[in-house]
Amino acid sequence: KYACNQCGYRATTKDSLKSHEQSKHEGVRYPCNQCEYQAMQRSSLKSHERSKHAGVKYACDQCNYQATQNSSLKLHKQIKHEGVRHSCDECKYQASTKGNLKSHKQLKHLKFK
Repeated sequence: KYACNQCGYRATTKDSLKSHEQSKHEGVRYPCNQCEYQAMQRSSLKSHERSKHAGVKYACDQCNYQATQNSSLKLHKQIKHEGVRHSCDECKYQASTKGNLKSHKQLKHLKFK
């Protein structure tokens, strides 16, 4: 293993350690040339570019939203046009996604399921 000399991080390869040091301690960022997004790792920038800018294939038939994945369009329609909500069983909070409901429960009700 390769240990970071600035924190407790341990990497399995020299390249992973170098990437960690650059992004966490040296402030290296990889900016998107099509929007304001900045990634901490080159691979994250590539993933962002693929998902946000490359090959928009799915257009919403109810507004100007466009998605690169059908699942993103489906989620958009559920949230913005169909009013799908996920209700908290401990309070009146309603989340637009299951992930947001899980985060709410962890933060507000200390549930870690």
